[in-house]
Amino acid sequence: MVLEDMIQGWLQELAMQKRYSHHTVTSYRGDLLSFQKFLEEHLGEAISTETFGNLRISDFRAWFSSRISNGLAARSNVRALSSIKSFFRYLARRNLVDLKVIYSVRRPKLARLLPKPVEEKTLLNFLNQDSFFDSDREWVTQRDRALYSLLYCTGLRINEALSIKTREIAPEMKIRTKGQKERIIILLPLVLDRIERYVDSCPHNLREGFLFVGVRGKRLHASSVDNRLQKLRLIYNLPDHASAHSFRHSFATHLLQNGADLRSVQELLGHESLSSTQIYTDIDDGSLLKTYEKAHPLER
Repeated sequence: MVLEDMIQGWLQELAMQKRYSHHTVTSYRGDLLSFQKFLEEHLGEAISTETFGNLRISDFRAWFSSRISNGLAARSNVRALSSIKSFFRYLARRNLVDLKVIYSVRRPKLARLLPKPVEEKTLLNFLNQDSFFDSDREWVTQRDRALYSLLYCTGLRINEALSIKTREIAPEMKIRTKGQKERIIILLPLVLDRIERYVDSCPHNLREGFLFVGVRGKRLHASSVDNRLQKLRLIYNLPDHASAHSFRHSFATHLLQNGADLRSVQELLGHESLSSTQIYTDIDDGSLLKTYEKAHPLER
């Protein structure tokens, strides 16, 4: 089997069958090519499919050591190992490698990073501004307010929000999430009203296309949203971590602080595992303690 054909088949499977995003497929490809280049230098030979089947645990240790000495962080190394394991599984299904060696490679330990929400009062005050930039046209202000309110109302990731078509907007709607799975999100009347105001004021025809567009009528990009928020942080004294994704963190944290149960928040965020949602319980133990004291029969 030609290695290049195997790699192309694997990448096609990631994109077409597993429906990984273009960004993820590109990252996996880069990780594998980097690993291949390392092996060529490490083993002093051209790499073939058979090479992967003959690798030892010491080869993987040398790879990790090389990455660490080049300053690559643990999170990057975890992602790279995940990429290589994915390729190995693809080869194993074709009886070209044994998975025992790669599954004996220890995953690098990651420091647990707590999400950083924006304080509730600060965020509500920001969402209710008459305008964000004085130089903006009215419809751009309406667009930004509608987008920020949608993110905070639903906990959507920014790319999920920017993928919504105008015709899909409804009080309850299905969206495709990370990994191309579906989940239900609920739009509050206030958010629906702000979206309607934006659509009515926008000079571009939004009815058959994406809901959120830039000044030229093309689909709005996440980088543009974060660039604007970076400038708005200074104007409105928002914390340094305020970004499009911090609306999602704020959504989950504020729900829990106000008494929502963990499994409901898990469903709303679209997390497969409850452990992914539990990280939000570590942010504000004080608020959770108040909820516990209020709810427990012994305290009542």
